[in-house]
Amino acid sequence: MRNEEFIRHRLVKESQKLLNAELYFPTFFWISQGIETLGAFIDKKPLAAKAQSKKRFHKALEQLFDVKYQQLNQDHWLYKQLRCNISHLCSTGGFITLRSAKQTTEQHLDLLEGKRIFVIEDFLEDFHKACFEVITLLEKGELKQKAMALREIKTHKS
Repeated sequence: MRNEEFIRHRLVKESQKLLNAELYFPTFFWISQGIETLGAFIDKKPLAAKAQSKKRFHKALEQLFDVKYQQLNQDHWLYKQLRCNISHLCSTGGFITLRSAKQTTEQHLDLLEGKRIFVIEDFLEDFHKACFEVITLLEKGELKQKAMALREIKTHKS
């Protein structure tokens, strides 16, 4: 599977399916891991390179996301509060509130009572934009294909 196919299928389509099923927390989890994955596609190291998590998360935010995310990641705040807590504790840090647009009138990334609001629909849209930017770079040949050890899980549904 080519890198852009993986991004299209695994990162974009599957995250959208999670959101459509209203599985909000798994969608946040997918995005937090997906940001790091995008960083792995744009750095110069092999995908399986060790000890690259923080660097790749940061690189993806710096190169693929709006400046508002870069500002939130000063001193790796977003990495610690979002990515690390979700990955290791299945929860966000104490300074992030996860919401759906159906549940809130606040805007994505607003600060409310000392907590940053993450609205899943907006967060997913920003993540998909970053995914499509990497896909474009791969298709133009501006990023090289990286070897992937990927095995698909066979399901009864297509």
